[in-house]
Amino acid sequence: MKTMDRRDFLKIAGAGTAALAAGAAMPVAGFFGWTGNNVVRFRAVTGMPKAPLPTYASYVIEGHVDIRARMGTLAKSLHAGAPNAMSGVVFPGTARSILVTDVREIGGELRITGEIAQPTTLLKGESPSFSMVVDRSTGIAQADFLGTTVLMRLDSHA
Repeated sequence: MKTMDRRDFLKIAGAGTAALAAGAAMPVAGFFGWTGNNVVRFRAVTGMPKAPLPTYASYVIEGHVDIRARMGTLAKSLHAGAPNAMSGVVFPGTARSILVTDVREIGGELRITGEIAQPTTLLKGESPSFSMVVDRSTGIAQADFLGTTVLMRLDSHA
């Protein structure tokens, strides 16, 4: 597994308050739960960068998947602020829409795969393919962040 140092993270996240101020606002209320016939809505969050460095950004993946139809829509983004103090400001160039192409439920885990909807907007090292595992029993999700697997907490707020 590839590690990411602070310098690489700063290159990806953008630099300066002007870049931060130019970000788009997104709602930050969380959720996880069934919304009807085999449809699951969730939000997974982790702090960036990882310890021992101070956390000042939040990587967020949220959306819904239909287990029966094996499709859905997700969004991933990098917000300013640690998970416990996350703002609605998204670092410019980090928001991605994901078209879910397959959902499998295996032993209480959801295995989700998809493709980035706008592959021309990808950063260097960012894959157009997407995959994540959501373990509802532990409240933990695993996803990729520029070639590094990160553990994310499922947000349980309604």
